[in-house]
Amino acid sequence: MRFVQSFWSKPFFDSAHKDNWNFRHNGGFPSPFLFYCAWIYSCLSIKKWYPELHLVTDDRGLQIFRDELNLPYTSFSNELNALDGYHRGAWALGKLFTYRLQKKPFCHLDGDVFLFGPVLDPLLDQAVFCQSYNHNGSQYAEIHPYIHEHFKKVPSEFQAELTDAIKYINVGVIGGTDIELFQTYTTKAFALIDNNQDKLDDINSGLFNLYYEQFLLSNMVAKRKLEITSLYEGPDDVHAYNFAAFHGIPQRSQYVHLISHLKKPTEFMEQIVARLQLEYPGYYERVMHFCKNRVV
Repeated sequence: MRFVQSFWSKPFFDSAHKDNWNFRHNGGFPSPFLFYCAWIYSCLSIKKWYPELHLVTDDRGLQIFRDELNLPYTSFSNELNALDGYHRGAWALGKLFTYRLQKKPFCHLDGDVFLFGPVLDPLLDQAVFCQSYNHNGSQYAEIHPYIHEHFKKVPSEFQAELTDAIKYINVGVIGGTDIELFQTYTTKAFALIDNNQDKLDDINSGLFNLYYEQFLLSNMVAKRKLEITSLYEGPDDVHAYNFAAFHGIPQRSQYVHLISHLKKPTEFMEQIVARLQLEYPGYYERVMHFCKNRVV
């Protein structure tokens, strides 16, 4: 199993949309410093349990994570340079391009995911696995009809009724052994965007990214009647799981994911910074120096 993270720098440095949460300026964090602390701690916490961790990024990402912060990834790749011509609002493309690069079973983890035990072990031999799922098709009720009405050459894999029977996937962790599925899935997602880049200024980019990354894969899995395995046993429709359960580490909680709005509360940011400073003081000093003097 190949463990991988990805960082596409274009959305991160999109200062023109710094006040619009639908974009990903500073990775959705309140400041660059907090983003870098979280990313470093994510990398180090994953490597503690799964040492063969790789980073797929672009030239700017190499400069930051390899040359400046000197993170201990097993390998670095700048293959996300291929996305330079894509719309900065399509911030999930860096992840999908990374999925498409994988030629053998893999596990992709977001840069705001933190591990405190070998919690992924039960997933790793499955055809498709994810962090969690719900049955809330209404989250796509705005974007789904708009795409089919206004976009051209929409792949048939996006055709679906928004039914509660579908398991709608959260991809904080995503991967599996079914490489053909991931190849087809990412090809269809890029086809949608390649044929409609001129329309991306006119839509809610937050919903759009969830649509081609999460809805598409969920629909393909459902249509193929595949069983998807998730880290959490049941649906998270009613917020059944606390993805920021720092208080339960490590006995009751071995997985933390600062999804969307969880990047904003001060107490969670303080946890990350304090843990990085306590457990990895050398990296903490390095990121302090980097942010004080950063030129990228």
